[in-house]
Amino acid sequence: MIEVCTDEAWSPSVVGVYPFGRPAVRRAPRLPETDRADAFLLGLYPGALRVRWHRPGGGQVAALAVDDEPDTCPTTTDPADRVASWRGSVGWRPDWGTVEVTDPPDAARLVVTEVLDPLGLDHRAVYETHCVPTYFVKSGDRQANAIAEYDRFATAAGLPRSALHRRPDRRELVHRALRHEGHELLRQLKDADAPLVITLGREAADVFAGLAGTDRVPFRLTGSYGTPHHVPLGARELRWIPLIHPATRRGVGWRNTHARWALEHSK
Repeated sequence: MIEVCTDEAWSPSVVGVYPFGRPAVRRAPRLPETDRADAFLLGLYPGALRVRWHRPGGGQVAALAVDDEPDTCPTTTDPADRVASWRGSVGWRPDWGTVEVTDPPDAARLVVTEVLDPLGLDHRAVYETHCVPTYFVKSGDRQANAIAEYDRFATAAGLPRSALHRRPDRRELVHRALRHEGHELLRQLKDADAPLVITLGREAADVFAGLAGTDRVPFRLTGSYGTPHHVPLGARELRWIPLIHPATRRGVGWRNTHARWALEHSK
């Protein structure tokens, strides 16, 4: 069992700075469009708007994070319009090079097609939220390298350097979610009043286990993957389905396991 401490902890709304100066802020949950949520989904990735940046002199950065994704479902937002709006917000100058739309990340689409659709859920009736509601950069990955390229350019061009948080390891992320976001997540669970909880990824599963005061669920490449659990929370009993995030880059075994689960539930 994971111990949860839900002490209130004040956090500023602005938590960082993206390349070219846009603020990174705490992200709000995506609220359902229906009167009552059919499901509560925990474990979204707080994503970022990314652009393909052609630097002065001909260098190119294929995908640079420059702003928070909108709170609305990103699959319903025109990327070209979003980039055009972003250019205006930062006062884009020709001596910074050029930017264009890059391929949007698959995470939002995959949550719909490989989690919600197999369960027969409309994303408009789902309360979707984050374990820790801020954008993180994974150390050593392509995005970290892209931001380092921007910072070198910013120093010479007189632009603000980026100031984005690095993603903590799994244990620290769970600890941070329970200690600093516990009250807020419990409030969201109450407000959603949904009979079903879906968690995406081991971190989200551990966070929900801590919030509910129940044992952790082991993730195994077996037939038990995606098995519903009945969890009491306050005066309610919730049905909980722990899954990996469909956009995970883990080995082919996990992707195949989730694909089998999705196929079985789509029949």
